[in-house]
Amino acid sequence: MAERGSGVEPSVDVGNVKPVQLAEVLRSMGIGKLYEYQYRAYLEITGGRNVIITSGTGTGKTEAFIVPILARALGGRREVVVYPTKALARDQESRFRALAEPLGLRVATYDADTPPEVRRCVYGGDYALVLTNPDMLNTALVHVPAFRRFMSTVDYVVIDEVHVYNGVLGSHLHYLIRRIRRLNPGVRFAAASATIGNPAQYFEGLTESPVVHIDGIRGVRGELIHIMLRPIKRGKLQEVVNLVKLCIELNKKCLVFADSHWMVEVVKRMVNSAGVGDKVAVHRAGLRPDERRRVEDMFKRGELRVVLATPTLELGVDIGDADFAVLATNPPSFIKYLQRAGRVGRRGQRAYVVQVLGDDPMSTYYASHPEEFYNRSPEPMFMEPNNDEIATRHLLAMIKESAVRLSELDEYLRYLVGKLSNEGLVSVRGDRVFLTENGLRAINSFNVIRGNGDVVLIRRRGGGVVGYRELPMAIRELHPGAIYMHGGSTYRVLELDLQRRRAIVTPEDSSDLVTKALYNSNPTVVNVIAESRYRGIPIRYAVLDIEEEVYGYVVKRMSGNETLGEYRLSEPIRYRFRTKGIVLNMPPVQFSAIELRDMVERGKAYHATEHVLISAGEVIVNAAPTDMGGISYPTGHIIIYDSYPGGSGVTRLLMERIDKVIDVAYSIVTSCNCRDGCPRCVYSPYCGNNNRMLSRLNSIKVLEAALRGEEGVDEPPPFEGSIP
Repeated sequence: MAERGSGVEPSVDVGNVKPVQLAEVLRSMGIGKLYEYQYRAYLEITGGRNVIITSGTGTGKTEAFIVPILARALGGRREVVVYPTKALARDQESRFRALAEPLGLRVATYDADTPPEVRRCVYGGDYALVLTNPDMLNTALVHVPAFRRFMSTVDYVVIDEVHVYNGVLGSHLHYLIRRIRRLNPGVRFAAASATIGNPAQYFEGLTESPVVHIDGIRGVRGELIHIMLRPIKRGKLQEVVNLVKLCIELNKKCLVFADSHWMVEVVKRMVNSAGVGDKVAVHRAGLRPDERRRVEDMFKRGELRVVLATPTLELGVDIGDADFAVLATNPPSFIKYLQRAGRVGRRGQRAYVVQVLGDDPMSTYYASHPEEFYNRSPEPMFMEPNNDEIATRHLLAMIKESAVRLSELDEYLRYLVGKLSNEGLVSVRGDRVFLTENGLRAINSFNVIRGNGDVVLIRRRGGGVVGYRELPMAIRELHPGAIYMHGGSTYRVLELDLQRRRAIVTPEDSSDLVTKALYNSNPTVVNVIAESRYRGIPIRYAVLDIEEEVYGYVVKRMSGNETLGEYRLSEPIRYRFRTKGIVLNMPPVQFSAIELRDMVERGKAYHATEHVLISAGEVIVNAAPTDMGGISYPTGHIIIYDSYPGGSGVTRLLMERIDKVIDVAYSIVTSCNCRDGCPRCVYSPYCGNNNRMLSRLNSIKVLEAALRGEEGVDEPPPFEGSIP
C-alpha cells in the first residue's frame, strides 16, 4: 500500500502575526506563511484558551505553539514547555533559541543537569521559556520552594507529545496538572499531539477544564510504502534479521521497533551471530541515559545503520532520517503504528514501513483481515485518576507544597487522607491536613513518576550498574539462574534481593539460550468498583491484590524454541501489589461426565479463553502485551488485571468494549487450523506455566456459550487452583 503526504500548503501570511518583530523573525528563518491550523492555534493561545493541537508528522506542530507563546512572552510573561523526556527537551532547545533569542527572549532547559547558576536564574524569572520534563517538574515542585514560586507566576504550560501520556503516565500527568493549578489557579494549558481518537475529551480529563481542539493536517513527506509480511519458511525474528542485513547491504538506515526488551535483545544477539552486529545497536528503557545518547548520536552520524528500539524512539528526538521502519511486533495501537511510520522518509525520499507478522493470535487475525489493520482510526486515550498508588504520592506532594484543606478535596482524595492518617503519614486537625515525620520521609523518596517507581537495580558482581528493571516484571526476568540480556550483552543472574531492590549478575556467553520464568498469580478481590454484563456474563471491575510467585524457570534454545530443561528455585520469589481488574463469570461448560476429567478439560478451556481474551483485548483497548495479566479457574472464573501497581485503566476499557473483544477472540480460535492450540491462537509468551493446560477446541465451546447468552457461573471465584 502506497501513501503520499497531504499536499496541503501553508496559506496564511505571517504578517498576521503580532507583534511585528515576531513576524520579521519568522520571515528571516524562511517561514513566510503558516498553515491554517497553525494560525488558528496562534489565535486561540494568544486569546488565552486551553488548547490541544493534533497534526501529522512533519507538519509544524511545534511551531503551532511556539509562535503564540513567544507572542505572549514578549508581553513579559513566563512560559513552560514539558517534554516526555530530558533528552527530547534538550534536543528541542536549539529550535526554541533560534526563534526566541532574536527577540531578546532567553531560553533554558531545566533538568537534573542544569547548573546551579542557571537554576537560580530560572527561579528568578530571567528566562522567558523554560523547557523541562515530568520527572524534573515533579521533583522541583516537591523539594524546591523557589521553583514553586516561579510556577505560581507562569502563564502557559505546554505539554508536547501528549499522546505519550496514556494509562499510568497519564494518571501522573493529571495530578501534576492539579498540583500546578493549586499553586497557580490562573495558569493555562496547551498540548500538541499525534492524531488520537478523543483529543478534546482526553485533555479535558487531564486538565479538568474546557479545551479547544485544533485539528491539523496529515504528514508532509514523500511516498511511503506500507508492507505487511508474514514469513512462511522461516520464523518472524529470522525474517527481521534478514531485513536488517538487507538494509545494511543497500546502505539504508533502518529502525526496528518491538514492544518488549526481550525481543530487541534477542534480535541483537541474532544479528551479532549473523556477523553484522557492529552496524546495529539497541535503544530501550533500562539502558543508562548515556548509552541511549551514544546510540542516537552514532545513528545520526551514520556510524550505525540500524537501531533496534522499544517505543523509546517513537518520540521526536532528532536521530536524523531513516529509510525503513521494520515493526517486529504488532503495535498495540494504530496511534503507535503511525508514530513509528512517521520516523521514516522525512527528507521526502521514498520510504518503507514493513509490518512483520508472526505466529501470535493477533498476527493470525490480521493476516486474514489486513484491511482492519490499515483502515483503523486512531484510538481514544485513557487514564485512571483513581489509582491509589499514584494519587497517594501526589496527595502527599500537594500537602508539602501548599496548605491543604479537607474541604477543597474531592471524595476520592478525602478517602486517601483517611487512609494516610491511619498509616501515620498525615494528621488532620479540623479542616487542615499536615504531613507527619513519616509522611515527610515518604515524600522525600518520590522523585520518579514513570511506571510505579518500584525498580530493581542491576549490578555486575564486583562492578558497576548495568541498568534497572521495574517490578513486578523484574521477578520474572531477574530470578537466580535467569539469562538477562542488556544492550546486546548477556548476563546470568546470581542473586535477587527484593528487600534491597538489587540483582547481581555476571557476564555469560550463552548466545543461543534464553530462560522463561514459571510463576503463579494469586488474587484477592478487595472491593468492587463497578458492575456490568455481557449477555449472560456478570463482569465486575474491582480493586485486586495480586501476589506473584516465581517458583522456577525453563531453559530454551533460542533457535527453534526447544526446551532444554526445567528448574525449581530453592526458594520461591514473591512480590505483592495492588491493582485493578475485571472478574468475568463465564458460562459453565461440561466436557465429560467423569468429574476429574471434566475438571481438567474445564481448566484447559478457561485458561485458553483467558489467553485469547487478552490477545484480542490488546488491539481493541490500545494495550501493549505486558499491560495486562490474567488468571483463570476451572470453575469458569477469569480475572484480567492491569499489570501496573495501582492500575492503569486498561481493564476498565476492556470491560466497556468486551463485546468486540469476545467477537475478535472467537474469530481467532475458530480461524486457526491447528490440532488443539498453538502460538497462532491460544499460546502466550507471558504464560506462567509455559503454555500447558490449554485447549483451543474447548475455548471455542466456552466462547460459543457466551455468544449464545448462556448465564455465567453464579458463585465468586475460589482463589485457589488458578492457572496464570
